[in-house]
Amino acid sequence: MKSIRLSLMVYFLALLAVALFVASLLVYRTAERTLEAKRQAMGQLIEAQYRERCREKETRFDDDLRETAQSLARFVQVQFDSERVEARSRSLSPQILGLLSSSLSPNGYVLAPTWIAEGAPGVRPIPGERPVPGARLLPGEKRAPGGRPPRREFWPSRVFLDLHRKSFWDLTLKGDRLLLPADGQVCDYFQIDSPSGNSYHSPSMAGRSFPLNPKGFAPDRLVDWVFDDPVLSPNTRIRRVVLKTSGVDVVFWGRSNSRSTPQGSSPSRAGPTIYVHCAAETKNRDAALAELAQNRDEELREVAAKTSESLHDLRLRLLGISLAVFVATIAGSFWLVRLGLSPLRRLSDAVSRVSAKDFRLPLDQRPLPLELQPIAERLSNTLDLLKRAFAREKQAAADISHELRTPLAALLTTTELALRKPRSPEQYRELIGDCRTSAQQMNQIVERLLTLARLDAGVDRLRVQTIDATALAQQCAAVVRPLAEANGLQLTVDRAGIASETGNGGGCLVQIDSDKLREVVSNLLHNAIQYNQPGGSVGLRVGRENGSLKVEVRDTGIGISAEAREHIFERFYRADPSRGSDEPHAGLGLAIVKEYIDLMGGSIGVESIEGQGSTFRVLLPVH
Repeated sequence: MKSIRLSLMVYFLALLAVALFVASLLVYRTAERTLEAKRQAMGQLIEAQYRERCREKETRFDDDLRETAQSLARFVQVQFDSERVEARSRSLSPQILGLLSSSLSPNGYVLAPTWIAEGAPGVRPIPGERPVPGARLLPGEKRAPGGRPPRREFWPSRVFLDLHRKSFWDLTLKGDRLLLPADGQVCDYFQIDSPSGNSYHSPSMAGRSFPLNPKGFAPDRLVDWVFDDPVLSPNTRIRRVVLKTSGVDVVFWGRSNSRSTPQGSSPSRAGPTIYVHCAAETKNRDAALAELAQNRDEELREVAAKTSESLHDLRLRLLGISLAVFVATIAGSFWLVRLGLSPLRRLSDAVSRVSAKDFRLPLDQRPLPLELQPIAERLSNTLDLLKRAFAREKQAAADISHELRTPLAALLTTTELALRKPRSPEQYRELIGDCRTSAQQMNQIVERLLTLARLDAGVDRLRVQTIDATALAQQCAAVVRPLAEANGLQLTVDRAGIASETGNGGGCLVQIDSDKLREVVSNLLHNAIQYNQPGGSVGLRVGRENGSLKVEVRDTGIGISAEAREHIFERFYRADPSRGSDEPHAGLGLAIVKEYIDLMGGSIGVESIEGQGSTFRVLLPVH
């Protein structure tokens, strides 16, 4: 986007939208897990309550069946008691029968005393009974504190009781005498198995019978019961309890000796054992269980609906909050972005006030943000570089004008001198030679300017080839030696140093651009000759050092000051402008050397002492 403000707003709003989405998603997922855990906990609670209610229904149903069976057992006991009382009234006394039988027996005289002693029945007071008015006292019996004798019960002897049990306990149950369960008790089918093996069935059994397995009961318990689900009809589900009860004792004169014995207890006296089958259809219980299951399912659906509703409300709230925050952010982002970009506006205003006459950036950098301070600093440095570049360009234009003006003036003066009067061929030849020298000087200046222009444009490329650096150095030295001798200087090439470093008898094969290396060496030699002292010397040394090509040029010239060493590689710069004004270099030689060394990826250094000479060291990467 072209607008920074719009870009910042779009990026910020996009980031905000993503952040809101992620935050809302995390909140929703967390709430969803929490509500799901709550729903599961509620479901487990509802399921536990359902199972507990089902157990209560089933237990209540079983308890009703068991209570009905116990009621039937009590009714059977009543019938047994009534039957035995009638039988006692119709039968002979066991003692009389015993005496008759003993009289008929050959040894009856022996058994008769025993029957008389053991079989005599008697009466005794009923424990806990209040005295009856007008009752007589038995022998050995005391009158109660109220002055009345206690009530009494028939107390048979052991022999009488055994005979009575053997004679009268296997009575047949009579349907017309059996009392049915009271209203409200659970019983659709019942069956009673008597001690004699006879069974009584309710009319609803319709000729069917329940099986009996006496081994399923604990033999040491007088009262025990077992629940099961027998199949009475293929389409009818029933629940049955089989009650085993022992100790149905005989009632004499209206008093029963039987006691209600809890399951697992062991009374002191046991009577006959009967089995009471009591069964009921489970449709009512199953309907109640189905209703409980339906209530459970409704509660579960209600919990799930509430959970879904809560999640739906949460989604709507998160969506509304996100939209409200997003809209509010859009409204406030214009002002926030404008406030944030105000330093850029101030920087832009400051840059707009920069002119070609004043390259100073009119801006205080201290209140700028940390991100803009490097930009302002670089802008100041760039403007300073532009200022110096403009100054160099102005100086270069002046230097080029000055350098070209001298040969042009010489050329014009020579031509005007030749045209003033007729001259001999020898004189014309001499004048034409002077014109040629001036033209060559201008041509060299133009060539060097074109070389720098190509380097600045980046069109000059390296042409790498394998050469002997030692031979190239000797060639360069041979070219400039006449100039050195003309100035009274001695030029030497350090052959021993070259041979010692290369180890091949003076050869130094490298892969490098030979033209640019030759230009570098020639310019350094010309510079050493130009700024040398009369009677001085120039030394050249070429060799390898740590995998690089090292070129070293020493002279005994005037030296370079510390201030001048910072500018010697600038274009058109001369450390001593008074010297070499008649030379064609115009202060471009070292600038070209620096550009070529940078292009080849090397480095150049200067060591100089004023009045003693200078040393230029060049390091170039080679293969």
